[in-house]
Amino acid sequence: MHIDHGLVTLIDFIKTELGKGKHVHHLSESDDLVEAKVMDSLAVMKLILFLEDQFDVKIGDEDMALDNFRSVETIYALVEKKRKKRNKG
Repeated sequence: MHIDHGLVTLIDFIKTELGKGKHVHHLSESDDLVEAKVMDSLAVMKLILFLEDQFDVKIGDEDMALDNFRSVETIYALVEKKRKKRNKG
């Protein structure tokens, strides 16, 4: 069984840093983080800084659509897209 450590790191960051005081103990990859009130404008900014540092990607203005940050799944898909783009570059 392959464990994606990047995905585990992302989930851990969301639970511990963005989910503080929001009772986010069980988080699936598809949970709606906006609906769960985990993701707001400040959380998005913290998350972007984390993603850029942790995964060595650049999140640009064109990536700022809320749907990119709605779930762990969509956030990680954005990271993977940026990694592939960086590696091709």
